[in-house]
Amino acid sequence: MRRRGPWRGAAATALLVVMAGCGGGGGGGPEQATRGSATSSIVDTTTSTAPPTTTTAAAGGRTTTTVARTSTTRAGGAAPTTTAASGPRALVPATAGSYRYDTVGASAFVGTTMPFPAVTTLVVDPPSGTRQRSVRDLRDAAGNGPATEFTLDYRPDGVYLVGIRLTTGYSGTTDSRDLRPAAPLLLLATGARPGAHLDADLTGTSSAKLAVDVLREERLTIGGTAVDTLVMRATVTLPPGDVTGRQELTVNIDRGSRLWVKEHSVSDASALGGLFTAHSEYTATLQRLTP
Repeated sequence: MRRRGPWRGAAATALLVVMAGCGGGGGGGPEQATRGSATSSIVDTTTSTAPPTTTTAAAGGRTTTTVARTSTTRAGGAAPTTTAASGPRALVPATAGSYRYDTVGASAFVGTTMPFPAVTTLVVDPPSGTRQRSVRDLRDAAGNGPATEFTLDYRPDGVYLVGIRLTTGYSGTTDSRDLRPAAPLLLLATGARPGAHLDADLTGTSSAKLAVDVLREERLTIGGTAVDTLVMRATVTLPPGDVTGRQELTVNIDRGSRLWVKEHSVSDASALGGLFTAHSEYTATLQRLTP
């Protein structure tokens, strides 16, 4: 690959950082004070009504029928009027290890088209308490492309996003940036269902708007095993500035393994008033559910 001037390489690296915007999540660095807000949490709206029960006393006695109350839980709303005796269990962190994805796609920027490696990886660390760090790496052998480090917190009410670190390489230049919510953000509630939505601000080294939608349920075959997945779409948008961009990442999440078993990402970005543009698209499918 031909070497570019430093200002041109920096612009390309900035574009690649945009394209890595939500390819994982992250923060292995030190905690830092940031400002941001979430306007809602991803929780499903569930209504449940228990069947009526009838009790008959001894002969000649009264017959009493009791109708149970209806309980409704709404996104971001108050606590339900009744609490079910049992509900969905909280997810636990994913099994630590290195996972491989069959990957097809390419990035085009600064006059250069670069295919993604045919096989990319996800390295999941052993959990530390309820938190777990993972790195989704789509870089080639020369270090070109994005790697996204993310930290998630698995709590009883769902999976929280703690932070994201984006590291991008281009032609010998490397750029790392952190994005964090102001406080750990409920990314996916336990038992979340299609229709759930989240809007949030992420700040840190850079700033961005995050929107997350749970789209549908879908059955896939991964490594010969049928898995029922929840399809979630995350959209990251940069505010107007020197670099503008948007990435839409759609993932299939296996509730059993807690892994993203399939990803489809589309990214577009521009810098220096449109002088430089970038486009990236890839699809990646997990080879098997075990490391």
